[in-house]
Amino acid sequence: MNIRQVTDGKEDYIELLRAGDPDESRIRKLLEKGELFLLEEHGKLRTLCIVIFSEEKKCEIKNIVTIKKDQGKGYGRYMIHYICEHYCAQYDWVYMKKERCLDIMEFCEKCGFSDEDEKYLKKELMSEIDTKRVINLAMEAGRMLLKNGGEIFRVEETMMRICHRFGVKYVDLFTLSHGLFICAGTDKEKLYTKVKQVPLSSTHLGIVAEVNDLSREIAAGHVGIEEAWKKLKQINKMPTKRISYQIAAAGLSAGGLGYLLGGTPMEAFVAIFVGCAVFAWSLFAGKHGISKILVHIVGGIIIASMALAAMQIPAFGNLRMEGIVTGGIMPLVPGLAFVNAIRDLADSDYLAGTVKMIDAVMVFVYIAIGVGAALTVYHHVLGGVL
Repeated sequence: MNIRQVTDGKEDYIELLRAGDPDESRIRKLLEKGELFLLEEHGKLRTLCIVIFSEEKKCEIKNIVTIKKDQGKGYGRYMIHYICEHYCAQYDWVYMKKERCLDIMEFCEKCGFSDEDEKYLKKELMSEIDTKRVINLAMEAGRMLLKNGGEIFRVEETMMRICHRFGVKYVDLFTLSHGLFICAGTDKEKLYTKVKQVPLSSTHLGIVAEVNDLSREIAAGHVGIEEAWKKLKQINKMPTKRISYQIAAAGLSAGGLGYLLGGTPMEAFVAIFVGCAVFAWSLFAGKHGISKILVHIVGGIIIASMALAAMQIPAFGNLRMEGIVTGGIMPLVPGLAFVNAIRDLADSDYLAGTVKMIDAVMVFVYIAIGVGAALTVYHHVLGGVL
């Protein structure tokens, strides 16, 4: 089943809506100030619904019609469930006028409407929220943050914010650098637990920023569950920068940082090409699923080999190995992971911080092994002569 909102050509459905309200002029007025939804299945229209709003965080279903041959098949109930989820981020209650519900009173009660008011049937929108869907939404947002370089505290804060906004009050979270654990529930439902592994991967701060903004929109009541899922899927498909731009940026960072850390202008110039080469290798290795250990060891070999080769070129003058290597290793250095590890440790999250710290330190070790291997071959096998 598919439900969509109609913005153009609403008048085309007036004849069908008259089955729920014979007054055509009233239907036209409702269509002007309200919103029209259609439920379709297999390309055929099954149910129509008009919703209007008030300033007191209330919305009212003014007209709901199911095609006669499709009545009793659950289409109307599905439509009301969708309306409740769609507007729960903006409104607290949904109403239906009693005088228009006399023929469908039993149906309204099955849909969760209470008969407490003299004029209206009403239903709390939050009561329609599916706890599992909320937790799955929070888990997906947390996974995207953690995978793309978000801090532990940001991941937990985002997941907590989403759960509380949709009425899931009891939430326990446990986050590691490579895993999420959540146990949550409401007063009316049993606790629901979910665990998700999040493998360590490359960083994409654009995704982190977008998910963070989305969580704040959800907390402010501007986005419902359905829309949040759609936006998360769009964010997850955010492309990275063009490979040529990434390689150029890696080269410039290698040269710039090499110069700032004591290299000469010529050493920084050589480091630009070293940085481009080693980053191109890391992209190639990542695309083909090559082991992280091998990526950094080979990266270290490439850096040292190119530095040694540059030192043999008379036109470059008197180059120092450390001046080139210092800049060349920068594209491989896990700076963000290292800083996040320190931040997690400072926040007393010792387990996650230690895991990230060990991962970052091991990268340094792998690079050192690669550089050391290249220098050993150069001095002891080739005799120091290229």
